[in-house]
Amino acid sequence: MNIANFFLKGLNKTLKLINGTNFSYAGPWVTIYPSTIIDSWYVGDFMSADYTIAVDLNSNSKEIIKCLVVASPQSATVTVYGRTASNGNLINLTASVNNSKVILTANPVTLPAKLIFSANYYQTLNPIEPA
Repeated sequence: MNIANFFLKGLNKTLKLINGTNFSYAGPWVTIYPSTIIDSWYVGDFMSADYTIAVDLNSNSKEIIKCLVVASPQSATVTVYGRTASNGNLINLTASVNNSKVILTANPVTLPAKLIFSANYYQTLNPIEPA
């Protein structure tokens, strides 16, 4: 199997899928503290990412979050469209763009918390040039 049949060279030393418009990722559990960057990607490669985030504080405090991050070369927004928590919201999410790189940041309400996420990344149909 030749992996070159499935990927092209993307912007900023990333890989781009030849067929299909999305790419999936599932990360390992990480301990988060204030302003922990949990994910980043380049606007020129993708335009949005759909996340499922699981947060575990302790046996009584767990949370599942579904959110969408949409970005342009200048800004990014986080839209939380599903949230279920056993003991209140455990983290706050923010997204920003720095040099065309989208950065998703988590801020736990109580320290420390553990987090794992999966994401589907969606390419732009009309490529945009990073600023």
